[in-house]
Amino acid sequence: MTTIDAALVSAPTYSRLTADTRYVLSGFPTGLAATIVCATGLSLGLGLAVLWIGVPILIATMMLARGFAVTERTRIAVAPFVYRAAASDTVISRLIAVVTDPQSWRDLAHAMLRCVPSAIAFSVVVSWWAAVAGGMTWALWGWSLPQDGKEVPELLGFGDDYWRIVGFYLVVAAVFALTLPAVAGWAARFEAGFAQRLLSPGARGN
Repeated sequence: MTTIDAALVSAPTYSRLTADTRYVLSGFPTGLAATIVCATGLSLGLGLAVLWIGVPILIATMMLARGFAVTERTRIAVAPFVYRAAASDTVISRLIAVVTDPQSWRDLAHAMLRCVPSAIAFSVVVSWWAAVAGGMTWALWGWSLPQDGKEVPELLGFGDDYWRIVGFYLVVAAVFALTLPAVAGWAARFEAGFAQRLLSPGARGN
């Protein structure tokens, strides 16, 4: 599984592009699953807590959030977290330790909210890669597009010559390709920074 150092602030290089892209692309489906599962579990747990059925659901949800947190700590390469130990080996004591550990609630908050930075980072990286791939290959498929509208170069006054349009999109693709490492690096740090603020050992403040 790809790891990323969220504290990295050095100039982006193409050697990191693959790792940053893989981190962002894999984070979105994981984040979406975590949000759906934990938001549903929390809603059910709180809604049914008055009947006591919701209590085990809530605790199970927090344990799932802890599992997502452990996975994300591996992805951002931060130190493992040592959770609060139970006072005894009884089931009740272990459940109390989970509920009363502040980090359990931070794990749950991360699981429920992580889809927001993940979606932003995913959208940006996918858009940049699409611009690069689309611009560089436009000459191969642009001719097949319907001719009932104008291309962007035409609207900008570059004319409707096919090869001039091809050249325009190649220039655009080159600009996106040159900025792609920096953009992918920013997106990866943006997503990893959110996780680090909630999941790193230094975030607990106690």
